[in-house]
Amino acid sequence: MSEAEPPVRVVVLNYNGLGRVERCLASLLASDYPALRVTVVDNASADGSPARVARDFPEVELIENGANLGFSRGNNRALRAADEPYLGLLNLDTEVAPGWLRPLVARLAADPLAGGAAPKILHLADRLPLRLTTPAFTPPAPDARTLGVRLYAAATSQGRADVTCGAYGLELDARGRPFRWTEPLAKLAVPVDRGGAAVRLTLAAGAGRPPTPISAAVDGQTIGQAVVTADPAAVTIHADGATIARAARPAVESAGIAPLADGSMRDRGTRLLAGAPWADWDGPAYDQPQEVFAPKGAAVLYRRDMLAALGYLDDGVFMYYEDADLAWRARRRGWRFWYEPASVVRHEHAALSREWSPGFVRNVEFGKLRMLGKNAPGRLVGWHAAAALKFAANDARQALARRDRAAARLVLARLRALADAAAAAPGTWRMRRTEARLARLDGRELRPFLPSRPSFSSPSCLSPSQGEG
Repeated sequence: MSEAEPPVRVVVLNYNGLGRVERCLASLLASDYPALRVTVVDNASADGSPARVARDFPEVELIENGANLGFSRGNNRALRAADEPYLGLLNLDTEVAPGWLRPLVARLAADPLAGGAAPKILHLADRLPLRLTTPAFTPPAPDARTLGVRLYAAATSQGRADVTCGAYGLELDARGRPFRWTEPLAKLAVPVDRGGAAVRLTLAAGAGRPPTPISAAVDGQTIGQAVVTADPAAVTIHADGATIARAARPAVESAGIAPLADGSMRDRGTRLLAGAPWADWDGPAYDQPQEVFAPKGAAVLYRRDMLAALGYLDDGVFMYYEDADLAWRARRRGWRFWYEPASVVRHEHAALSREWSPGFVRNVEFGKLRMLGKNAPGRLVGWHAAAALKFAANDARQALARRDRAAARLVLARLRALADAAAAAPGTWRMRRTEARLARLDGRELRPFLPSRPSFSSPSCLSPSQGEG
């Protein structure tokens, strides 16, 4: 073993990941790094995945917990026991490129103040750039917009499609169903399987409009046409394997974590269109190494000395924001973090936590409040607590107006997050006092990484900067 290849331990946390954890481990063990050691920590899975790991991957250390300890406590059990100088974390729904590890090790070895390094994390499924065109519709005054059709949903078997340009913000129709008006030209990034994809669109022309034709094209080639009526209806557009092989492109899930002015965090690579997030296309903007505020915990390599000095991840956070919290505390102690694009990892985003499910919302809201409570100016803590109440009130109104049980569950999730934060407040306050002894908690650690302008995109596809494809 050479000094250029110090031992590295990578920890994979498993919870009911049968079918995914095996793919993760297979790709990980195919890494071209000889000094790699792997630990799987299982959080009391009930799907047989621990036995599958033990049977199919005997070279992997398996730690079985007696309960679901969450992301931080589960990973900490392996991290605290490890003695390798570099410690990695991988989500069970990731797949790594063979050469992913060497660039991260080299980055940490070259900078003694680097506490961690982030790979380029791409979405597991590539995206097909789809152009949706419709006749222009001019609504009655005072609405001055030029509209296309109402878009209620767009997805494939690989997940939800993003609208990259040509759509306005979320609205509700007369029956309380959410939709977005498109422009006459809208562009979508559609997750696809290489063998072919059925793109399922739910569209409507809108109340009082005659049947309206729509056309879908990829690279100027029409792949589907339909006529939509005033009421929402499903339209299926088929993209064949040849079209996908020619035109599908990777999209960035995370090129490190960037802070926002309000103290919350967003993945570098996430952009906004009329308030709705979409994943940017991979390209030159993500090809240069650079310092970032924090690496994303889904795929990261940390320096063990830094983790030990900080007490590892916050055991009080079940999941979400523990990575940004760790980096915020580390920066106060002089550490920094890098994004290294030569390292590539694919990630099936929120495959198990189900984005915007009640559990997801509860854990995100609590993790954010816990992080802010320890690190941020007090006004930001109060602002986010008030925002959680406001969102809960909006969800409650929707639940009552539409008798929407899903919205009611989100109300409970937000209120439980606030209750969890209140119950944890004494411990959070003690941690805050520790941090305040190192530096004033005025957000100074965020400032070098704040965006120079808001990440809000114009809806129009006419601008060359909007949603290429």
